[in-house]
Amino acid sequence: MTVAEQIYAIAKTLPKDQASEILAFAEFIRAKHLSANQPINTVDYQMSWTELVHSLAGTWSTDFPTLEE
Repeated sequence: MTVAEQIYAIAKTLPKDQASEILAFAEFIRAKHLSANQPINTVDYQMSWTELVHSLAGTWSTDFPTLEE
């Protein structure tokens, strides 16, 4: 019997609220391991230097000039 089958056998003997806790815990473990295996410095979208400057222009008020300046 696989681990998944063992978990299922236990879960189906439990009341619905307790089985829901097992499901929530399994989802937590899956999310934890998925995020741990993701590279930290990933960039889904690389913008050009021009796009970056335009997106930041005026952001820091007097410390960062607007496009007109």
